[in-house]
Amino acid sequence: MNSNFKKFVISLYKPVKGLTIIMIGSMIVSQILDLMKQYIIKGIIDLPSMNNFNIGELYKVIFILLGVIILELIFYYISNITRTIHMVKKQTPYISEKLFSNLNRKTYSFFTDNYTGKISSAINEITNEVTNLNTQITSKFISLLTSMISSLIVLYTININIFITATILFTGIIISRLVYFSKKYLPYVQKAEEYNREYNGILNDAVLNFTSLRLYNSVEKFSKSLKSKKEEANFHKNKASSKEFAFGAIANVIYIIVLVILMIYSVYLFKNNMMTLGSFIFFINAMISLKSQTTSFTWSYIHIGEIMVKIKNSYDLLYSRNTIEDDNKQNITIKTGKIEFKDISFKYNKNYIFEDFNLTVNDRQKIGIIGISGSGKTTLVNLLFKFYFPQKGNILIDDKDISNYNTNSIYNNLTYVPQETILLHSSIYENIKIAKPDATNKEIINAAKKAELHDFIESLEDKYDTIVGERGIKLSGGQRQRIALARIFLRDSKIVIFDEATSSLDNNTEFKIQKNIHKYFKDQTIICIAHRLSTLKDMDNILVIEKGKIIDYGVPKYIIPKYDNKEFILENV
Repeated sequence: MNSNFKKFVISLYKPVKGLTIIMIGSMIVSQILDLMKQYIIKGIIDLPSMNNFNIGELYKVIFILLGVIILELIFYYISNITRTIHMVKKQTPYISEKLFSNLNRKTYSFFTDNYTGKISSAINEITNEVTNLNTQITSKFISLLTSMISSLIVLYTININIFITATILFTGIIISRLVYFSKKYLPYVQKAEEYNREYNGILNDAVLNFTSLRLYNSVEKFSKSLKSKKEEANFHKNKASSKEFAFGAIANVIYIIVLVILMIYSVYLFKNNMMTLGSFIFFINAMISLKSQTTSFTWSYIHIGEIMVKIKNSYDLLYSRNTIEDDNKQNITIKTGKIEFKDISFKYNKNYIFEDFNLTVNDRQKIGIIGISGSGKTTLVNLLFKFYFPQKGNILIDDKDISNYNTNSIYNNLTYVPQETILLHSSIYENIKIAKPDATNKEIINAAKKAELHDFIESLEDKYDTIVGERGIKLSGGQRQRIALARIFLRDSKIVIFDEATSSLDNNTEFKIQKNIHKYFKDQTIICIAHRLSTLKDMDNILVIEKGKIIDYGVPKYIIPKYDNKEFILENV
């Protein structure tokens, strides 16, 4: 595991450094007290056989034992309460915020190349597995390690030969098991996790689009695909388990052989008065405890390894792929809405969409764009938002090359209204407010009015608190688009791009909204990609794009009559 990943894991404990020390320290103290408890019990067993024994000494030792037991329980509960309540309370929200905020640094291709479910599963997995890691470290790993050391100390006080033999046996089992785990077990676990993530991605995608699957009678096909992914995951997981069980069987045979030898040796010592009854009992107890502790300790290590594999896989997805590396670039400040595409050449794959493309949109100018599907209209928008980067040329806003500036600061100065509006599974109010998180109630209502949405909202039973459903499924296409339009009125940025943003509206509503856009956006630069030429009648100019080239350009009264009967444009824009 590389240094960046280690730094990442350490960073997850930033808000809980003190709590982590308390959690681990309390567990260590608890186990040290457990060792003291064993010594006291051993003393109680041997006390009656000592010369000058009196019952008062026994009472004294019992009270000391009770005190140690109480302290052990106190520190044990301090550790567990810290882990299960205080750590979870502070750490999991911090991790969720950190991981989700990191998505803001991902490129556009990151979201187009990965399942939505795969991304959300990675965030949830890191959050959940860190909680599991805390449990394994304290309740298992630290606890068992301290207990094993305690048991070996007990054996050391009983007999040096038994101590050396037991130390070699159990240390050998642990080390060989961990090496075996790393080479034979872990690779299968990694493979299983990869298939599980694919499975979760397909499942979330299928559930999100279940209606379409049902309509096209494809549910059975996806069910088989899900089954196949889960079978692959189980195959590799079972391979890992079979490797571990094989090693465990060999380790247990060796343990039994050594245990028999040591037990015969201890009987010999006890028979010849070289070992007390208390020591004999504690030898048997320590050997049985060490067997259980060794097995649990190695499994704890294995589980920690599995947890780290899951966190590493999710980390690789969220942090190591398609990341925008411009955090250190300065923020752009836009005073005018002038946009320039200078000698732009761009291709997605082999064929260029644009070659030496040039376009200037002046400050406060309103430009309409039409063209057949694949002509490059939406690609222009993608380049302007830095979703993709041109192979050649420069894109300037306010005479500033956007490649030299922080991407998020550019987004703060642009507003984009897509053809398909995606809404959050929340209220209408919250879905409008997303455009300006600090907006007042009055601002949101005014934005809804400008988008011809307020009257519709007021007709609903819950009004602005109406839940729109996942992706806005409870609303019509036109209603969803009006929410998107309300966002632009609320945001009030210098540059606004409409990508067929009124295509789902009826003619009357579209006319009202267009009127409001021109009324309230007099100081904005507007780029409008439209399906209906009538939508562009109030633009300053309209340009026609074909195969990445501007084939015509002019005022609406020139362009609209010329292309009004060009059905191939109207049908395929």
